Amino acid sequence: MTLGIDIEQFARDPYGSGIQRVLQHLALNWPADIPAVFIVPVEYEWALLTPAQAAELLSIPFELREADADLRELVTAGIKSMAEVRVTEADLSSHVDSWLLPEVSYLPSVLTRLERFEGVIPTAMIGYDALPMTHPANYRFAPGNAGWVSEYFRHLTRVDSVICISDYAAREISQRLRRDPGKLTTVAHPGGDHLPSRTAWNRESSGPTRFLRVGTMEARKRPLEILEGFRKAIQGGASAELVYVGKPSASDERINEGISAAIAEGIPVTWVSDADDARVYDELHRADVFLSIGVEGYGIPVLESIRLSTPVIYDGIQPAGEIMEGMGARRVNAASEEALASMFSEYGDGARRNELADEIQLEAIPTWRDFTDAVARHSVSRGLTGGNSSAGHS
Repeated sequence: MTLGIDIEQFARDPYGSGIQRVLQHLALNWPADIPAVFIVPVEYEWALLTPAQAAELLSIPFELREADADLRELVTAGIKSMAEVRVTEADLSSHVDSWLLPEVSYLPSVLTRLERFEGVIPTAMIGYDALPMTHPANYRFAPGNAGWVSEYFRHLTRVDSVICISDYAAREISQRLRRDPGKLTTVAHPGGDHLPSRTAWNRESSGPTRFLRVGTMEARKRPLEILEGFRKAIQGGASAELVYVGKPSASDERINEGISAAIAEGIPVTWVSDADDARVYDELHRADVFLSIGVEGYGIPVLESIRLSTPVIYDGIQPAGEIMEGMGARRVNAASEEALASMFSEYGDGARRNELADEIQLEAIPTWRDFTDAVARHSVSRGLTGGNSSAGHS
């Protein structure tokens, strides 16, 4: 039984996102005993790539390249060089026995193809979250695209198996989207072991504590609340600095303006808006404390931070933080600007931040091999649960 894995969305829009990191490691760790082909567009046909070929292709956004290189052109050239097996859209069904959509896509072609296979062969999706439905203010969709967004989430309720990246995602898909309880909804945690571990940064105990926050400036991640809490702590005498790494908000210009204004005001805040992976990892390693505040579907940067020996403070909906609780991550009260100010003041103390670092347990970080094995196993079955949804760890 050959599994078809649809990565057209990646081919059309490669940019090195967290989801595309998941795709990369699916291909890199794909189990040899489950035959699979990765499906990508090539001219007017479809190329069937082996997991090894797909891994090479999916790694392109995460490799060092010339600053002016066009990522889409690099990926397109890679596909053409690998496309030894090409088939038409109509012939796809004769080459696969089951189908997996492993990425979020609102492309009509992707969703129409998935619908064609539903009910004919086993179909599966990786369930990342339902945030565009539950937190729509954080997302800006292209005009005329809203119907396809809804269509994508409708498919999450219908396919045979959904492999969710967290218990939170499983609950939202089962309860908020009302996925059919007679179909399999299970959980497998993405890994953090793609990074070589590093020893702790040689920190000056007497210097200011370096707090780091990574990710796009979305309201659900509370960047302005973090900023105002930090401002209060600095005004109260805290010895700290705050670093933001992430692209500007596309949905709320007030966030971008607020952070820029704080920097102009002279508050010890830095904003790196165009960091490549190497810069992100260096910033993670150099930080004293990594902040993950607000709502995350999962939170791979939490795992990356711990892998680089930087402890994590988190609050809100933080699946990766909860997985690593007491093993490199610690939940704090960050419900208000005052609570955040207290947190910055408390963990600005050198002894407190070192106490956090001493809790790190690298062996507790989820692995990509375990994640991929679970996705592969559940993608080739009908995913029937006998009438009860299954939202457990795999």
